[in-house]
Amino acid sequence: MQERLKPTLWRTCRALASKQRLNLIRLLDEHEELTVSQAANKTGRPLSGVSEDLRILNARGLLKVRRKGLYVHYRIGADSSISGADTLVKALKDLLHAAPDRQAAALKALTGFTHVRRHKIIYELHQAPASFGQLVLRCHISAPSLKRHIRKLRDRGFVKLEKHIYHLATPTDPLRRYLLSAASKPP
Repeated sequence: MQERLKPTLWRTCRALASKQRLNLIRLLDEHEELTVSQAANKTGRPLSGVSEDLRILNARGLLKVRRKGLYVHYRIGADSSISGADTLVKALKDLLHAAPDRQAAALKALTGFTHVRRHKIIYELHQAPASFGQLVLRCHISAPSLKRHIRKLRDRGFVKLEKHIYHLATPTDPLRRYLLSAASKPP
């Protein structure tokens, strides 16, 4: 029996923070269902690379797989056993139809959570706003490392600084809201 998927936020963001993988999601949205060979032909990429990217996206609970003989067919679809996967798939679909500047901003937002320490910072700020020193103690992260991670979270609109106290920001787009909500749960 296969073990159920338990993808982490930072691994899912690493999987999605790739233009090639986002392009595969866009392609699947346009064609509803594709085999690995069809996706490789449409992207002009090697079969092995496309296959790997599709497996990575599937492991994050973002694709549905149908096997027919020797062929594996992929389509966009959330794994219902993974909490929040449906919300993320919906946000990704909205993103596919957005203006290119919004797509670039979303790619940048995804890179905000490609490290587990950023998830920890958001979780701690969800518990209560904090000064830099308090975050060092609560997150158990060195000051130089915390400074880098906080800068990335601020640049991506997840954290704000008011009177030397860090707070969670209030994102307006669905993808950022999903990411912030997912990071507010224990890592």
